[in-house]
Amino acid sequence: MKREELERKVNALRSDLVRAEIELLTLDGSAPSVSEVGFLDLFELDEIQALQDAFASATGVASIITTPEGEPLTRPSNFCRLCSDIIRKTERGRANCRRSDMVLGRWNPRGATVQPCLSSGLWDAGASISVDGRHIANWLIGQVRNERVDKEKALEYARDIGADEVEFVRAFEEVTVMSVNRFKEVARALFLLANQMSWIAYQNLLLSDTLREIQTAHKEVLGLRNYLTNVIDSMPSIMVGVDDAGRITHWNMRAAAATGYEEADVEGRLLAEVLPDLSQDLERASASLSKGAPTMRERVPANENGERRYRDVSVFPLMGDGVRGAVIRVDDITDKVRIEEMMVQSEKMLSVGGLAAGMAHEINNPLAAVLGSARLIRKRLLSDGTRNRRIAGECGADLDRVMNYVRAREVDVLLDAVIESGERAGRVVTNMLGFSRKTDGERGEVDVTEVLDRAVELVGSGQDLEHSYNFKNIGVDREYGEGDLKVSCDPGRLEQVFFNILNNGAQAMTFALEETGREPHFVLRVKRTGRIIRVEIADNGPGMPEETRRRVFEPFFTTKEPGVGTGLGMSVSYFIVTEHLGGTIRVDSESGRGAIFVLEFPAVVAG
Repeated sequence: MKREELERKVNALRSDLVRAEIELLTLDGSAPSVSEVGFLDLFELDEIQALQDAFASATGVASIITTPEGEPLTRPSNFCRLCSDIIRKTERGRANCRRSDMVLGRWNPRGATVQPCLSSGLWDAGASISVDGRHIANWLIGQVRNERVDKEKALEYARDIGADEVEFVRAFEEVTVMSVNRFKEVARALFLLANQMSWIAYQNLLLSDTLREIQTAHKEVLGLRNYLTNVIDSMPSIMVGVDDAGRITHWNMRAAAATGYEEADVEGRLLAEVLPDLSQDLERASASLSKGAPTMRERVPANENGERRYRDVSVFPLMGDGVRGAVIRVDDITDKVRIEEMMVQSEKMLSVGGLAAGMAHEINNPLAAVLGSARLIRKRLLSDGTRNRRIAGECGADLDRVMNYVRAREVDVLLDAVIESGERAGRVVTNMLGFSRKTDGERGEVDVTEVLDRAVELVGSGQDLEHSYNFKNIGVDREYGEGDLKVSCDPGRLEQVFFNILNNGAQAMTFALEETGREPHFVLRVKRTGRIIRVEIADNGPGMPEETRRRVFEPFFTTKEPGVGTGLGMSVSYFIVTEHLGGTIRVDSESGRGAIFVLEFPAVVAG
């Protein structure tokens, strides 16, 4: 008895230690909640079944694991025919067995519960399996008889539950015989196994919680990685990551769009193979790594599909956590460079405009003197006035003979040519002053034909000796409609639109003269349809393909040679027409068939 008492105390102490450790873990908050965790969530059923079968085979007892309510979790191991085929086949016998199983599996920190079955009277034992103090299963063994089992009482029980007495007796005789002491030893082994399974269950619970934390962290890492990838892919810059050997580790969507290579195609390849233009920057990446500071090359020129483009190339070193490499960022700054050049050009044009205005004023004074003197000379030589005759007589000359001499020598024709040229020069100066003068943006009612004619005169006064371009050699036909052709607009802006279209057309026709074989010619049409004033400016130049026609109003787009145009004239015209004048503008053209610019404006409605 002393040995049994000592073993019970040791077993109780072990159970208390397990519970104490579980409670400590629960107090510091590291243990997970187990309110919804079941036995099958913590164990593999096949492994537990194998363990149960082995235990039953080694000890000679029946064995099964159930829920705390007595529902089987495993298949019965080594069950006797008396219990499985006779008692449990009856309704009362099955209910008594389940009630007995529940009693046997109750939590008992001192050891296994050992007692006769409440149903058959055979000896059974049970130990609970728990996790974090929560009862999750019963491990039940037994179905053995010993000298204490009363056969007559068992037979009486058979009659009570309505079982066949003959079969009951035969089955009773087949039940394994085991002494009480031996059975208690088996029960002690069961208790130790149940405690170990409780500990394993808790470890599995901790492990499952750790796995959940890892999975959650993994999802967060994946989410962060996807977020960073989306951020990098959404950037307009080419972003390329390389390791310290120059092999590509990252390739954003802008890089894929610019090169045609997907990330899977280039990952692990040398940067010098995929983007040879960046080989110099790869050397800079090595220097950047050694210095630990970023490097940059600004306004690096490159030719793409025959177009001159500019880019900034930056190299940022990556160092830390055992990672060595660099990130190369390539920014297309072509538009920025062009805008800067445009601003410089605009400043030059402002200076030239101011100079032209000053020159125009300086020219106007002597031009006025020349025109006035020429008109006065013609009046005094060819006018039959009283004063002219008197002064001629005083000088001993006959005025009629002087006039005949002037006409015979065509002096009058020369004077007319001087006057006509002077007047034309005066109109050119006036147009130059009007075009260079900053517009005040005020709207007014203006006749479209008058503005168009001024633009023709202004373009006609210019020429480009370097490119053999002279507007005076270009024919102009006018087809102006009848009626009121007035629109409400800023005349200076409308004149700028017409000037840009005419100037571009004149250049295109002149440069393509050998190709087309046609003498450059404009047809200007203006007509009113309802409340719309329609202007057509048609040329017989080389025309343009569909791809060019679609892009003709894009900023910086030009088909001219470098130095001839900036690619801004038509885009500025489109902006003026649509935003400031409230109209529309389009171009109809085909290669080899000239171009027609069609502009439509709201007409002035008579009040």
